[in-house]
Amino acid sequence: MGVKHWIQNLLTPGNTIRKSWVRSMVTGSLYRVSDLYSSGSAIHSIKTQIDTMRALATDGQISTALSYYATDATVVNSANQIIWATSKDNRDVADIINDLFKKWKVNSYARDHILELATIGNLYIPTTRLYVDNKRRDVGTRSFGLDTNSITDKNFDIVASYKIPPEDIVHIYNQGVDMGYILNPEDKANIYELYPPESIIHFSLGGLLGEYTIDTQEADGSEQTYDIKFATPLMAQAVQPTQTLSLLEDALLLSSLIRTVKFINVDCGDTEETEIKNLLQQIKDAIEQQLSLNTGSGDVQSFVNPQSPNNLIYLPKVNGNDAISITDLNMADTTENDSKLLDHFQDKKLSVLGVPKEAMNFSSNEGLGGAGSVLSQRSSLYANCLQRLKTAYIEGWTDAINKYFIARGMSRLVDKFDLHMAEIITTQSTITFEKRDAAIGQAQNIVQLLKDLGVADADKYKDALVEVFSEVLPVTSAGVQQWDVDVTESEGGDI
Repeated sequence: MGVKHWIQNLLTPGNTIRKSWVRSMVTGSLYRVSDLYSSGSAIHSIKTQIDTMRALATDGQISTALSYYATDATVVNSANQIIWATSKDNRDVADIINDLFKKWKVNSYARDHILELATIGNLYIPTTRLYVDNKRRDVGTRSFGLDTNSITDKNFDIVASYKIPPEDIVHIYNQGVDMGYILNPEDKANIYELYPPESIIHFSLGGLLGEYTIDTQEADGSEQTYDIKFATPLMAQAVQPTQTLSLLEDALLLSSLIRTVKFINVDCGDTEETEIKNLLQQIKDAIEQQLSLNTGSGDVQSFVNPQSPNNLIYLPKVNGNDAISITDLNMADTTENDSKLLDHFQDKKLSVLGVPKEAMNFSSNEGLGGAGSVLSQRSSLYANCLQRLKTAYIEGWTDAINKYFIARGMSRLVDKFDLHMAEIITTQSTITFEKRDAAIGQAQNIVQLLKDLGVADADKYKDALVEVFSEVLPVTSAGVQQWDVDVTESEGGDI
């Protein structure tokens, strides 16, 4: 099937979920927290959570935190690879997988993949099996999106450049068994398409079964319940403090704007009402004698009064009384309590992000306070969240590669490889690296010492190396006794 054909299938209007006018109206702003934990159907709850996280990602601080995670998780190795494969059993397997990553241009899409994974907690990448143009097989009121027989599909491939909108799909299980995917899901639907597991690759931050379910109507009228695998988004707990902080900031801004408005009451005596407006304008012009025009905004600014004359409101006195009398506009600066309240919710919000406070521009001009060390070295919480993202990404690609091998008739290569991403630099990892370096140095010194003493027993060398490597290189230490060590007497002995 041509590339053009399955791209057209991907973009067909039928694959796009239609949102209600209420949902469309509030898109772009955060939902109420009560909506996020709706007691309605699981499908509604999932879609609401997805929309909420999309809106949350537009917040400046949330967006910065997500960007940090996506960038730090996609550090390249010395070969300019973000993710790569190795194999203890067969070097050719690793070469095949690394060539596939180049073919799929994973380096180009990895950051966007992880950004979506961090934002929603789930990433769905299609395979060409999703667009197989087979006739549907009616099974009662349920139809299968494609043939699920075991015939090898030599055209099977991963479409790494596309992502399926998470609100348009659910990954379903029945008693813990992966049943596949339903596109455009609706609760208690009696007509739906079920796509097999190999049609889509689901990258997930977790998602225990049992939290979300979907009910379907079968041909015999019975109701079938499936579990939905959907992981909680990384920033889900940031919704409430972010929304509260936003409201407080808006209130503070409005309070500041109120302080810029000045009501000036002018005693106009017994002047005719029709003349008052012109007189007040003349007074205003007399006060604002030196004006400048902002050509960008069209606003007039006074050289004398730093405020815009638009903020000066002139009102006539009536019979000697003020038309409007404002005795307290709270013209004082922000109170200490206001500042403490903002700081409280700001700290509450930052505690959820997992990003060091100084990295969010609270301690330095560049937002990189203490820039001598990377973020994961300064925060164990950040390092753990980063590791969680990388683990989910590796597991997702492991599943993708195994499905690729099975579909291509190479089942013997399944799980015969390991995928890697650049190691996270933390304080603990730095200490571990230093301990390994020290152990290697100690091993060299003890071998040299034994040589200088003229020790010719290979077991003595092995025992010494086991002691040195036992803590920092346990795998190497376990294999030392099987080493074929040749000890010769030459210039104090060689090993």
